[in-house]
Amino acid sequence: MDIVLVILAGLIFIVYSSYFMKIITGDPSFFEVEMLKALAGWIISKGTISKIYIWVMVLSSILAEALYFWLTLVLISNPIMRSLTILLIAIEIYHFSKLALNLNRFFNGKDLLSQVFDWRLERTSAIFFFTHSFLVIVGRYFF
Repeated sequence: MDIVLVILAGLIFIVYSSYFMKIITGDPSFFEVEMLKALAGWIISKGTISKIYIWVMVLSSILAEALYFWLTLVLISNPIMRSLTILLIAIEIYHFSKLALNLNRFFNGKDLLSQVFDWRLERTSAIFFFTHSFLVIVGRYFF
């Protein structure tokens, strides 16, 4: 189980590293606009099936995060890391709830794609995930 946690933490660390760098250098907006343009192009190219793909990606993300959080809580006994994990779980519950609501509004034609993402929340989530995964990797390696 420890290996799975480190692999998940490593993947999270790698996935969020470029966005984290854009955030801390003070220029995440360009990166976010590019991601939004790429998503819009992908939705247009896939057509109506993109809705199913997006919901599958959201569900897959929830399941992967749930596994990561569960493994973290089971394998790490450090009270500070456990507290940070619980805080991150709370942020992610709010994040996914808001994202699901916004996606639903978008797919029902009530919102534009540009309104789906709350970029402040996306940045907060990215910073927490990057930092948390880094701490998990370092903690598993040294302790």
